[in-house]
Order: sequence, then structure tokens, then C-alpha cells
Amino acid sequence: MGALIAGVLFLIIGFVVRVYPGILAGFNNLSQIDKERTVKNGLPLFAALLFNLMGVFCIISYPVSIWLEMPNLTSIVQVLVTLLGVVILVVVGNLKASRR
Repeated sequence: MGALIAGVLFLIIGFVVRVYPGILAGFNNLSQIDKERTVKNGLPLFAALLFNLMGVFCIISYPVSIWLEMPNLTSIVQVLVTLLGVVILVVVGNLKASRR
């Protein structure tokens, strides 16, 4: 059940980031020119897609764990999705924010 809650939370965060990119960490500290460049490079879209994908993986892990009769699978997937998502977001986000 926790995977469903986490999945829905990731989906909500993804939709909110797409509309309000200012909630991304460090976005408000950028100069106006850097903010425009970052939006032009697609950082808010990338972050929204990544959060939505993370949510979908968390939600899909719940019925898969029931089907495979492995109740621990949801917690494992939830932790892996979160860790990999954060690493990908930091690395690719930094590249998109600094690309001229």
C-alpha cells in the first residue's frame, strides 16, 4: 500500500513541477537569464517526466508484487526508484542547467 501512496505522490510532484518549476531545488537562486536558459533547455519538462515515470514504476510494482507473491518487492522497488531517480535528476539536471 505504501508503494501506491509513494507512486501517487511522485505523480503529483511531477505535475506540479511542470506547472511551477520554481519548486525545484536551486531554481530560485538562478539569475533570470539562467532561469530562462534552464527552461529553454527543458529541465522542468525532464523533471516532470522523471517524477511521473518514478510514480508509474512505484504503482506498477504493487500489482506485480501480488502477482509474483513477493510482498517485499514493493519496498525494494520504491527505494530503488527513489535513489535512482534522485541521482538521475541531479546529474542530468545539472547538465541541463549549465548547458549554454
